[in-house]
Amino acid sequence: MRKLYQTLLAGIIFVTLLGSTACSVERKIAKHYINKADSVSIMVLFPSNVFVVNEKATESRGSFLFAEAQQDTSLLNSSLLLPLLNDDSILQPFRTSFLKELKQYHYNVYELSQMEEFMKLSGKAYFLNIAQIELQEYLTVYEDAITVGEQVYTKSIYLNGINIGSWFEVSTVDSKEGENYFPVLFATHDLTDRWNGYFTQKFLTGEIEYRLNIDTLTTADVKTFASYLGRLYGAYTFDYLMNKEIIKKVPSQNRTDIYYRYDPYKQMIFITEEDKFVEIE
Repeated sequence: MRKLYQTLLAGIIFVTLLGSTACSVERKIAKHYINKADSVSIMVLFPSNVFVVNEKATESRGSFLFAEAQQDTSLLNSSLLLPLLNDDSILQPFRTSFLKELKQYHYNVYELSQMEEFMKLSGKAYFLNIAQIELQEYLTVYEDAITVGEQVYTKSIYLNGINIGSWFEVSTVDSKEGENYFPVLFATHDLTDRWNGYFTQKFLTGEIEYRLNIDTLTTADVKTFASYLGRLYGAYTFDYLMNKEIIKKVPSQNRTDIYYRYDPYKQMIFITEEDKFVEIE
């Protein structure tokens, strides 16, 4: 029995050491990529329009453009925020933050107006096409509950919500067809009304009531949200390309499933499971 235990323990230690060695190799590659990021150039292409979805409308009519809503205002029926927004409300803060964040990682960042200069570059270069940004407004409900004795009291809280979904296409400048293939990348995040609520019981009657305070979303909140996502997705872009470099250089049999992120402000490498782009092709 003791011999079996020692054999199992030795096996566990061996597997642990293998995993530790793999992590060490991957981190070294990540650090090398970080240190050489100033040799990487990226041409960023932005969409000219935002696709809009009004989930509050009594009849869902799919996505439309802000320009179409100017011609047909029924597209904005029941919407609180969409009538007060336009393409620039989303694209401008998103674009500014996205480009600024890429530069924080020391990438050489180019825009469409610099295409001629970009195409003359030597070294590693990427096209990053932000193929689509979609803005949705919707209504969501949260149910708060409390049990008093054997009685359950509930309160439905209706909140305004905004969702922004973004699709990204990455390609290398000089890759041959099928070489260095990148799937379409996707990310989505939500913003809702802020609220604070709680049940209370009246002292004299014992009646249960609910006190609720809702801080309703404003257009300023939506613009700040778009700016935040621009910064976040700039970081996602760097992380994605860094992890692609690890995959490229570490054989599959020696590679872990760890996804690495890098914080240029704290100069720290860390890991994540969900805070990243999703590959959809």
